[in-house]
Amino acid sequence: MALVYVTGQDVGITTTVLDSTGAPATGGLVTEVTVTDPAGTVTSPAAADTGGGTFTAVVPAVAAPGVWRYRWTATGPGINWADEGQFQVRPPGVEQVVDLASVKAHLNLNAADTRQDDELQGFILAAADLARDVVGPLLPEQHTEWHNGGTTTLSLDWRPVASVLSVTEYIAATSWTLTEQPLGTSTDAYGYTVDLDRGQITRRAVGDAVPFPVGVNNVCVVYTAGRGGAMPWSVRLGALELIRHLWQLTQQGGRPQFGGAGLDSDGGPVPSGFALPNRVLELWKPYKRPPGIA
Repeated sequence: MALVYVTGQDVGITTTVLDSTGAPATGGLVTEVTVTDPAGTVTSPAAADTGGGTFTAVVPAVAAPGVWRYRWTATGPGINWADEGQFQVRPPGVEQVVDLASVKAHLNLNAADTRQDDELQGFILAAADLARDVVGPLLPEQHTEWHNGGTTTLSLDWRPVASVLSVTEYIAATSWTLTEQPLGTSTDAYGYTVDLDRGQITRRAVGDAVPFPVGVNNVCVVYTAGRGGAMPWSVRLGALELIRHLWQLTQQGGRPQFGGAGLDSDGGPVPSGFALPNRVLELWKPYKRPPGIA
């Protein structure tokens, strides 16, 4: 059974029914399995008896990303048995930062040996989460944010900003949709300018900077963040080094098989409580998001 599945994939689940002594139970068993998807919908795929107390079932074409839970039950002469488990489904098109082949090459693992591929995939996904938090998204993603008014400029949470889709300000129950009006082309009092590099939106009225209406969470901005899939080489190398660091700590018990994987930028050991070593943060520093944003 794989560790992480993708949407649209069939998932096979297996169990072995045991009697009160812990031995496989056989003969006259009535076995059922229920599966609960991330939204709470319950289905009951057919269970097949493969002999020796072992039963299998297939969850077809899993559609929802997240944690899927399943529960087996079996009854028979002197048998009342149950077991539970779960599996993870990732969404399509999830950002990975680096590919499996590059990770195996970076760790000096045999490309033909696939026994650890599922586990390595989990490290890749974790590294992508951490990279996105530090340097921002690489693939385009849409965000809707609510900001307090009363200032002339708003700073968006996720950078780099690729484009601003809409800016709407509210006073009580009335809303105004602003239009982008670059300096020199301003047309009315309901405009804004955007600095994509800094992720900042400035309220404009016929070119002049003016405050957004005073209020709490009364300015709504919808925008696209990301680098359009562009991968800075230092970000990529930092992700590979992060995966090597985590792999060393969890799989190698601190042994230096991967040439300095357990050392920080000064050559000293990295405490096991630190997920991000200094050398990774230094590689990501040129693209790091500004501090103080969610």
